[in-house]
Amino acid sequence: MVQPDYYISEFFLMLEKKIAEWADCLGKHTYLGDTDLRNPLESFVNYAYYPIRNEYCRLRCDGMSPQSALSLLVKLPLPKNTPKGIHTLLTKQNIISKWNDILSPLKGQPVFYAHISRMIEYLLPFIKNRTGNSTLVTECRPNIESIKSVGNITIVRFVDSGCRLFVNDFLEYNFPLFHSFSNTIALLDRCLEPPVFYSVCGCQTQAKIWASICNSRGGESVLFQHGWPAHIHAGFANMPYKKMVLWGKRFKDLWHHRNPLIEYSVGGYPYPVLKTGDHNCITFFLQEPYFVSSTNTLRRFYELIINTAGNNPDLSIQYRLHPESKIDIETKEKLNSLINVLDVSNTPLEEVYASTKVAVSHYSSTIMECLVHGCIPLVFNPTPNWQYTPDLEAESIGYISTSEHEFRTKLPFALNTDIPEHKIAEWYEPVSG
Repeated sequence: MVQPDYYISEFFLMLEKKIAEWADCLGKHTYLGDTDLRNPLESFVNYAYYPIRNEYCRLRCDGMSPQSALSLLVKLPLPKNTPKGIHTLLTKQNIISKWNDILSPLKGQPVFYAHISRMIEYLLPFIKNRTGNSTLVTECRPNIESIKSVGNITIVRFVDSGCRLFVNDFLEYNFPLFHSFSNTIALLDRCLEPPVFYSVCGCQTQAKIWASICNSRGGESVLFQHGWPAHIHAGFANMPYKKMVLWGKRFKDLWHHRNPLIEYSVGGYPYPVLKTGDHNCITFFLQEPYFVSSTNTLRRFYELIINTAGNNPDLSIQYRLHPESKIDIETKEKLNSLINVLDVSNTPLEEVYASTKVAVSHYSSTIMECLVHGCIPLVFNPTPNWQYTPDLEAESIGYISTSEHEFRTKLPFALNTDIPEHKIAEWYEPVSG
């Protein structure tokens, strides 16, 4: 009997295709002023429908066709059904002049955008490497002490203004949050007019909106690579940035496949790398059951940790939760009760890598990132019809397993492998200016 996980990969492909075909019909209705927001809108709508993944998979298991399942679960509005002249947001036009007065001293400075604190920490080495003043725009409360060490940077907290620089009845009626945020970002861009807009990661809707607006007035939009999303979902496809700064040259082909219009350059890997370390542990890097993972996948990962620890009592086993992950108390207690298993979720990442010989994960960035830290990646990917990219074994930089048996077979090889420095240098370079 086919299990729901069999349809996970299909779901993302079919949803992205359906939303792209819908966007083809919208024409100028994806515009805000002179800026075409089609790409960030597609991302926004894709994200909105990701929660239906499990229901889609269930319907497919029941025999429903992909088209019928999507038609039942996905309802996409068309402009002809949008009432004219309906404005659901408060118009606060006086905010425009107030924001302009406050932000005018920062006009013309490059803008760095980060939506959460760990993205700010990632950007700091790049900000520190440039001369002149910069503006950091963020939606979170940043660590002021770490930013002080950089100097020449002003922090601006991003809040939805409620203003309406531009009116788009279709967006405002059907996607009021998207419309409101787009207007606020348009206001920020008008007040600051950054010659260059820098962002990190790339899949966030807000950053895509600002990159699109910056591009449309002739500015530059630059994206810094943050991790490697082996699952290139709609948020990472056809991104609107003009340029992208990579960890190393070999990542170019991977990104170019879904983002052919971006100009790529190498900026290096900005995180600290500890040159000393025992590298004697097997570390499992866990993630929530999102994208190509599921609750069943996560359960199998927990069981894999337990079985690996039991079958290898002389080996040290670690596990690290994703920063946004949760774990139930019963599972946590079971893992922590094992004498050779340690929870390193709160240990600095570079220290975890320094103690790791083999890094195990599903589709996490840690699989590729562990290379620069001297670890051996071992993918455990039980998701049917989905393949980890790149092919680590073809590249001679790691191992891939699709079952528990295959994992047990390849673990000894991983434990006895050392990747040559010249291979790692193809993927990672030191931070440059």
